[in-house]
Amino acid sequence: MLTIIIADAELETIPEKMQGDHAIRKYSKEKGKPVNEVILDSNYMHTSIDRYFPGESSRRGRPDIIYILLQVAMESILNKNGMLRIFVHTRNDICITVNPRVRLPKSYNRFIGLMESLFKKGEISSDGEVLLKADKMDAGNCIEKNRKGDLVILSPDGEKAKLYRVISGDKDYTVIIGGFPEGDYVSDVYPLAGAYSIFREELTIWSVASEVISQYERAVDLV
Repeated sequence: MLTIIIADAELETIPEKMQGDHAIRKYSKEKGKPVNEVILDSNYMHTSIDRYFPGESSRRGRPDIIYILLQVAMESILNKNGMLRIFVHTRNDICITVNPRVRLPKSYNRFIGLMESLFKKGEISSDGEVLLKADKMDAGNCIEKNRKGDLVILSPDGEKAKLYRVISGDKDYTVIIGGFPEGDYVSDVYPLAGAYSIFREELTIWSVASEVISQYERAVDLV
């Protein structure tokens, strides 16, 4: 079994200090939702983010990268064989459990709507089965509660290593991937396990997840 935990994901609702912003309130009105229930998205709120969080507009409000990663992971051969678990820990210490059988929307806008419903309700269910669940939990507890097997942290600043040397053999692994487009983990994850860098350049988080999943598929002789 491979467990992937996305740590410090830039997935959040509009921060309180931004909720009075004219552009933000106009955007939430157009969506027909209370401003405090709207997902922060730099695709539409770049200027407002920069106004309230100077220098953070290229990092904060990036639900798009979580959307792409989940699309890649959920459609993988590994997941279709019931051998993948995914958890998403957010910068505001929400730990999201993703049911391997969930069918996420292909449309980005519908995905955003789903995340807004999840943050509002705490869980998304269908026919009595919980598909997504959000619990208040910091990164350390999210990792410790859900880890299985050897724990590995991936970071551009980690020890340089070939991925096949980091993930090898038919056994359980838990891999931590940063849920942000740049910078480093906000949470103190490094004391939990060794950190490795698998490429000479920074990669998108969905590329990292794809490489990890593919390597595990090879390690367990699935492909």
